[in-house]
Amino acid sequence: MDSDLYTLGVLSMVLVGGWLIDHLGWWGRSHLTEEMERQLQKSADTIRGAPLN
Repeated sequence: MDSDLYTLGVLSMVLVGGWLIDHLGWWGRSHLTEEMERQLQKSADTIRGAPLN
């Protein structure tokens, strides 16, 4: 019975820790996110400057 409670306690701590890491943004911005934003901005600039036919 005690091992079940310990297992549930450890599992809940892992879940809460993962949630905190995900929501507090401890990892910062990834290189992929920055690259995607740069590419989207470049594409939007190209579309704005494209002549309409």
